[in-house]
Amino acid sequence: MRNYHKAAVWRLFSRPGAIFSVLLAALVTTPTGAQVNVLTANYGNARTNATLNETVLNTLNVNATQFGKLFSLPVGGYINAQPLYVQNVAIPGKGTHNVVYVATLHNDVYAFDADTQASPLWHVNLGPSVPAQGLDVADLSEIGILSTPVIDDTTGTIYVVANTEENSDSVYRLHALDIATGEEKFGGPTVIAGSAPSQNAGSQNGLYSFKASNHLQRPGLLLLNNVVYIAFGSHNDTGDFHGWLMGYNAGNVQQQTSVFLTSAHGWGASIWQGGRGPVADEQGNIYVVTGNGSYDGTVDWGMSVMKLDTSSGTPTVTDWFTPDNWEALDDLDSDFGSCGPVLTSSGTVIAGGKEGILHVLDRQNMGHSQAGNGQVLQRFQAIGFGIFNMAYWERPGSPIVYLRAYNDAVKAFRMTGSQFETKPFSQSSFTAGLPFDGMAVSVDGAAQFSAILWVTTTSNGDTSGPGVLHALRATDLSKEIWNSDMNASRDGLGNLAKFTAPTIANGKVYVPTFSNRLVVYGLITQKKLIGDVVNSASGLSGPVAPGELVVVYGSGLGPSALAGAQVDSAGHVSTNVAGTQVLFNNLAAPLIYTRADQVAAIVPNAVEGQKTVTVQVKYNGQSSPTFSTSVADTVPGIFTVDQTGQGQGAMLNQDTSPNTAANPATRGSIVVLWATGQGQSDPDWAEDVLASDPLPQPKNKVNVNIGGQWAQILYAGAAPGLAGVIQVNAKVPYGIKPGSKVPVVLRIGEGLSQPGVTMAVQ
Repeated sequence: MRNYHKAAVWRLFSRPGAIFSVLLAALVTTPTGAQVNVLTANYGNARTNATLNETVLNTLNVNATQFGKLFSLPVGGYINAQPLYVQNVAIPGKGTHNVVYVATLHNDVYAFDADTQASPLWHVNLGPSVPAQGLDVADLSEIGILSTPVIDDTTGTIYVVANTEENSDSVYRLHALDIATGEEKFGGPTVIAGSAPSQNAGSQNGLYSFKASNHLQRPGLLLLNNVVYIAFGSHNDTGDFHGWLMGYNAGNVQQQTSVFLTSAHGWGASIWQGGRGPVADEQGNIYVVTGNGSYDGTVDWGMSVMKLDTSSGTPTVTDWFTPDNWEALDDLDSDFGSCGPVLTSSGTVIAGGKEGILHVLDRQNMGHSQAGNGQVLQRFQAIGFGIFNMAYWERPGSPIVYLRAYNDAVKAFRMTGSQFETKPFSQSSFTAGLPFDGMAVSVDGAAQFSAILWVTTTSNGDTSGPGVLHALRATDLSKEIWNSDMNASRDGLGNLAKFTAPTIANGKVYVPTFSNRLVVYGLITQKKLIGDVVNSASGLSGPVAPGELVVVYGSGLGPSALAGAQVDSAGHVSTNVAGTQVLFNNLAAPLIYTRADQVAAIVPNAVEGQKTVTVQVKYNGQSSPTFSTSVADTVPGIFTVDQTGQGQGAMLNQDTSPNTAANPATRGSIVVLWATGQGQSDPDWAEDVLASDPLPQPKNKVNVNIGGQWAQILYAGAAPGLAGVIQVNAKVPYGIKPGSKVPVVLRIGEGLSQPGVTMAVQ
């Protein structure tokens, strides 16, 4: 099999100069380093309130010494929309800027340079706002732009819905503004109007027409398949209100594509969702949750999670879930739709309302309405009154959802297996008043030490009052690493903007307020620190092994832009890249890449026999404090396709095609996987040398378990042309149960690879 394995690998790594670019792209657990845009509410159409590529901020540098308020940007009016962020926007006559976009209740839209305190790059006002008097909205004095806009970065357009008062009446308009100039485009603006088939009182000729003055446009906008979707609810359940979802052509906003009425024969069923945007999946389905109103499971959809098929143009309900106590909820004003849904990558929908009960639904079989609600995947009393917002971190292997109830702490619920634990595994050391929090998780890929839960709270019990921005360890909420009241004279936030998530982007936190300003936080100083050393394949911390490819996470470790490995003509990997060195017991290690927040290195063989090793990073002659970790003979980790250390392994089938659910291996065939952490090799393999004949093989025995059975090993040794990586060719056992997620475990000596790695077998 020597010829087979070499042919397979050399087809992947055929040019020596491309070896490490391929390694970076396909094997090492590092994000690309590209800056991140925030184009829609809640960080994407899944509405998770999580940004997974924050490479600057982490639990080491967010503290009262290094982190705080950088500046604030004054605006006209309250900000209830989440700020949006686009990098590298060319502004005519003003150069190229990273831009933060801010919309206010005074109907102002601003484009600010995201990195400096300066006058707006541009500013437009979209008309006189509607006075809030008489609308039963206690904490607002005017209603203009309430919802979070949405940006199409392919056309450079920001879509905004403004509420204006004209001739003593309320009018909603959809605007399409150029993100570089603020000028109207694509036929904007257009007055939002529409009608739908209905038997409601007030219908004419079988159609019921939308009346702007009866409705509040609270949910964030959704851009899906070149259509802008706009959802409406009520002014605190007053007047003749219904739930509406309207679609407009993103390329010509004068063209309305659809109108959907949630209570065609009844009343209510608002879509308000605490301001969260409608969810959309990869098939183009939309998910919304409604509040108080009529329900009949046919045309009236109060207190329901709805799945809407948009393939035919007009949204059509194809599935739904309605709790069996919907009437009681309606009587008590306990809206199921107080918080918008969250979509997970595992095919579930998470929903919860004022009751504090969390529901996990199968999006392929939501269950409709059944006595006992036994059709749901999971349903439990998570918190007391008030799920108005949530954040969901799809942490590899164990996702977490974050919630807070009225007069309570922030609580974290961890998923084990396929269900959430019904008791919080962690909670904050503080409590707050009204559960009007904004929430967001920031994390740098698989680096769990970097994960922060950002929460804005108020201690007030009846209105949106003075706010505090909190930064909590996302894995242990009892560890509050910073808040804006620690140094209130410097970092004070102002009044809370209810329900609105802070926007974390590229090292800064943009927080809207009801104090007529956007407050911007970031690093005041930057120190060189090491936070963790992890296996580059598994992403797990712990002991290191000789020759293991590891990632050192921290801050101030290298240049801001990713710098890749340097290999000389003799195939030796450099120990100094862009001024960065990593020292294990003062011995410089070969480097695969470096960046300010992380460095990939190969553990020197000289650590063999040591119980512990100290790790230190030098950058431009300045050293970090030392970090200590233990040493093991082997620490195997299998590389995975998505670089998280979980799920589909980075594996080839016998024909050298990638192993995927759509391209499974056959039983009895040969598959190839890659790993690191193999320990010492025979013949000796210098850690800085690209592998070549004779290919070194681990001194410790190698075994692979596939689907619960030990596989025949045809080759286990160095991956040709790579350093720190081994290749294993194994024969898929005939007797295993086929499937798309067959577990794979690698054993080298006494060490086992991480759980949760799978392959597809037919």
